[in-house]
Amino acid sequence: MNSADRVYLNGELVPRLAARISPFDRGFLYGDGFFETTRIEAGAPVFLGRHLRRLAASCAATGFGTDLDTEGIADGVRGLIAANGVRTGYLRITVSRGAYAGGLTHLEAEAPTVFAEARPMELPPLDGTAPISIIRSAYRRDERSPIVRHKSLSYQLNVFALAEGRAAGADEVYFLNAAGRLAEGAITNLFFVRGGSVFTPDLACGLLPGITREVVLEVCAEEGIAARVGCYGEADLLSAEEVFCTNSLRGVIPVGRVLGSPEVTVPGGPIVPRLQRAYAAPVRAERESVGF
Repeated sequence: MNSADRVYLNGELVPRLAARISPFDRGFLYGDGFFETTRIEAGAPVFLGRHLRRLAASCAATGFGTDLDTEGIADGVRGLIAANGVRTGYLRITVSRGAYAGGLTHLEAEAPTVFAEARPMELPPLDGTAPISIIRSAYRRDERSPIVRHKSLSYQLNVFALAEGRAAGADEVYFLNAAGRLAEGAITNLFFVRGGSVFTPDLACGLLPGITREVVLEVCAEEGIAARVGCYGEADLLSAEEVFCTNSLRGVIPVGRVLGSPEVTVPGGPIVPRLQRAYAAPVRAERESVGF
């Protein structure tokens, strides 16, 4: 990454160091907005359409009052990736409600701020991500929160929890919700395998409806792997035959250890490698469908 790289800001590609937003932007003042991150693979943003639909749905559900120009953003993002020459890397799209208009509860976004960055990043192959370790966070997900199902700019809880987990030697954390049920990770969704079936917490448990989570559930159906969505306790995770996490940068990520007291080594099995390979297929198909 260098200072000559471009970013996308409100419909234009501008030099990274020249990008500016108002100090009165509600995203800066209140964390009032949403973001999406995804992998760039062979110069193509992975599942961009799904990410933009989720982003637009979050804006609509929280009273932006204007339809997000997803087609314009998609065109701008593809131009940005090409301008920066990114083949494998990281894409982030951020939308805030825009400049503060003087009324805290004035939610209509007259001029939302739209920003995107695309930069190279070394990422593991989708069909061969190495196992990680996870640990339970001391914090809880509030399944009753109206924001928990959105990828909000108010991201401090995730950052604090992940920093504490990594200080304890883990790669990722997992949250329980207020009822003590499994929810999600700080930057991933959570799955476990028992008896050849895949299990993942229901959205009602307080988690983001992850794009990779969505695709993995579809892949399970295509592969004939039973997949169940429900409410599960921590004991279900600790006694599982296989555990994995998902996110849009790394795809299907096997978990080798659950840290804590006691520390658990996950036995492992055939389902996670199978899902890693199967998940790579729709990524390739998506790339080919848009001509990359």
